[in-house]
Amino acid sequence: MSNSMLAKPTLFIVIPDEQIRKNIVEGLSSFYSCIEFDDIASVSAAPEEQNSVLILCHHSLVEEQQTAVLSALKKQVPSGKTLIFGPGKPIEAQISALKHGARGYFNEILPIEKLAEALNLVLNGEVWVERHVISGLIDEIVEIPTISEAQRLALETLTPKEMEVAQQVSYGATNKMIAKTMNITDRTVKAHLTTIFQKMEIPDRLSLAIFFRDLR
Repeated sequence: MSNSMLAKPTLFIVIPDEQIRKNIVEGLSSFYSCIEFDDIASVSAAPEEQNSVLILCHHSLVEEQQTAVLSALKKQVPSGKTLIFGPGKPIEAQISALKHGARGYFNEILPIEKLAEALNLVLNGEVWVERHVISGLIDEIVEIPTISEAQRLALETLTPKEMEVAQQVSYGATNKMIAKTMNITDRTVKAHLTTIFQKMEIPDRLSLAIFFRDLR
């Protein structure tokens, strides 16, 4: 097996508190190649060869200028997906993080095992938020994407199982929740989602949720 196949995904930990960073590194070093930063400017100065696929950024560093900070992170690390880390926040704060480009908001009081789960979801293209946040986000969106005639026709090509998965997503269910409800494996849920995205020409989970919410 080649070294590239064995390489761990890179995780930028952008948190001012050194002890918190150390605790995260200790808990996640078996899964990720962790690189620590204490502020956003340090990330901007990171060498290109240290390009991250995941960024765990503390809420205190983005709360004042979310759009500017998250845009700067995206410019510096184009392939990076950002998960905001911080104290428990109301639904509005979590929705705001998603709207500004983050892939979720993680409550810092949760155990390191949950953080590993959250990062893995983000790494695989999903989002990490409390279930009710997705419904709240959908309800807040003003500009609903136009449903094309091609997409309406594509609906007819979905199998009953694919339709059920899509509908579950529109209610904010995670892959694990869908798998349990439908008595199938997580891998099967992912396979159904991949097929749905292709058939419907929908780019991501949130767009899928919005589309099927509008059909209700």
